[in-house]
Amino acid sequence: MKMPFDGFYLKLLDEQNRTHEYEEYLRNCKENPLTEEEQREWTESARAAIAELERINAEPEPTRQSAEPEAEAEGIPSPQTPEPTELQEGCCAVQEAEEAPEVEVVPAEAIVPLVKIGGDAPAEKERWAYASELIGDAFQHWGNGRVLLDMGTGRGKSEFVIRKMAGWAVDQFLKGNYDNRILMICPLTLLHEDLEKRRRAEYLMVFGDDSEEGWDLYKEVLTVITYQKLEQLCKGDVSDQRILQELLDRHRIIIADECHYWSEFSAFNINTHYSFDALLQAEKDHTVVYMSATGRDTWKLLEEKGGPTQSERIYRLPQYYEYVKVAYFYARHNLVTILKRLPAGEKAIVFMELGDDLAEMEKIFGDTAAYYCSPFNERYRKKYSDFSVCVKDGQQLKNILFTTKAMGVGIGLKDRGVKHIFIDQWNPLEIAQSLGRKRSLDADDTCTVYFRDYSLDWYWGTNSGLKKFRSMLLNKYLPAQAYMAGEEEFNKYLHSDNPEVIQKKIDKSKILEHNVVTGYHINPLGLQQVGHDLEMLYDIMSSTNYPELFMKYAMFNLHQPIKAYRFKDLEDWLYAHLNQPMDSEEMTEKIMGFGYIEKYQGREPGQMGLNKFLLCYGVKIISDRENKRNENRDKTFWILIKQ
Repeated sequence: MKMPFDGFYLKLLDEQNRTHEYEEYLRNCKENPLTEEEQREWTESARAAIAELERINAEPEPTRQSAEPEAEAEGIPSPQTPEPTELQEGCCAVQEAEEAPEVEVVPAEAIVPLVKIGGDAPAEKERWAYASELIGDAFQHWGNGRVLLDMGTGRGKSEFVIRKMAGWAVDQFLKGNYDNRILMICPLTLLHEDLEKRRRAEYLMVFGDDSEEGWDLYKEVLTVITYQKLEQLCKGDVSDQRILQELLDRHRIIIADECHYWSEFSAFNINTHYSFDALLQAEKDHTVVYMSATGRDTWKLLEEKGGPTQSERIYRLPQYYEYVKVAYFYARHNLVTILKRLPAGEKAIVFMELGDDLAEMEKIFGDTAAYYCSPFNERYRKKYSDFSVCVKDGQQLKNILFTTKAMGVGIGLKDRGVKHIFIDQWNPLEIAQSLGRKRSLDADDTCTVYFRDYSLDWYWGTNSGLKKFRSMLLNKYLPAQAYMAGEEEFNKYLHSDNPEVIQKKIDKSKILEHNVVTGYHINPLGLQQVGHDLEMLYDIMSSTNYPELFMKYAMFNLHQPIKAYRFKDLEDWLYAHLNQPMDSEEMTEKIMGFGYIEKYQGREPGQMGLNKFLLCYGVKIISDRENKRNENRDKTFWILIKQ
């Protein structure tokens, strides 16, 4: 087989390892020369590979830092095959539409045991704190098929891949075994860049800053791309299909990092099913490792579509939240007040639903806070997509950081100053991911967590309530539902309004799209996910006790109750006035005067509305009448009593 650059790099390996593979290669070329047809095919393939590499490297990279200190020259190609699929650079196309909160969380039976299969002894907990410790060298013997790493954040999943697996692959490579290259796939540009930096840092730590040939062996054995790049190749033309096949042929091991991507991103990315199907297919002749801290829905999806996973190939380490000192439910109306009253010097990160939320907070906090959203948020990317002004080396640069779920996957804050995490989101998967962004450095590195209680909105129909998110989901679901109902029902839908209006609805669906050439395309994963989210949201909204439903769907366990947040000044006033008859208007004025209860369209709440909020203070208002024979006889008044 003809090597690229006439096997030059075999010579380098011979010099390093004191072997004679280059001589063997030259002898083989002489004894078995390529035919004219083989030579022409090899030349055309090499030219095409070089052209494709130049095209990929020429693509703009709007989200990459302009002055990346470790931006190195292209790595040396494989001594085994040409390098037509160097996809390390320019492969981070993300389509993130940021649309769009325990009371003890999760029933006991849902808590995953610490060990791989069974057992929960304290000694095992100490022994198996991280992925590398639990798995050991077993990965060296994984054959083709599926492996699940069902492990919490901070359990070293990425570290296991970059340090342990890639380190072993490098050792094997230097011994002449080139069959253990790893393809690592992740969902976000931000995470992709972080993984590449960590890969480079590992190379420098192992080989030093000036290895003899300047050849980054870690880049040689570990390729990092995004799911979106993989999907682009899957649905592309013949050239893309060739690149995809070469990419898969080059790598024996595939890592599906943050694989809850298929459960979370399918609601707004029309293409997620391409990468999902491609990896299921790849299980036949690759080791495919799926990793997530919140993979509950994805594990079910994999089993449903690809059959069960062998129990001995499932590795579990649960998420532990010892760093959460206390947890609260809060009302969105009080978010700004709570933030402004935080102790000086203590940092807070606030996970919001929408880019609009960031703009709202900027009007209040201005330059005193930082703001981050996805670089692919069409409306706000110019204002809020510079991550470097928000976080550097795991440290939050300003006391308050407002962000969306664009930072809710994979990125860890190793900052003792971060003492408060506010989660203003409703989706359980996003909440769990956001909660995991704090990476505790030791037992003293703790924080307080605040979850939004949507039932404390004055009226659930306001723009900040859950009805807005239900409407968003319905806008996605209804066109796709009509399409799946069959030709007759879909024709009715297409003629139910002005064609331009219908087309706009389909465009906004994100799980159904229309192309004038190729026709309609639906994402079955998206349809399933949006249907699941709608069902869950309807269930949540059917109850006035949001914390109870929060507990039902939460994907984590804090092993402590979540308290309702209380303002001390209001609490003191309420308990100082227990059992004291008071005019209803006067009591309303006094309570509302603290500013902690939201008015709706200028209207103050009545007794029922006040009691809904005062429930968390352990008191309620009752009505009574004056029975004495005086001028106040039969007059109604209010009394505060303990519940």
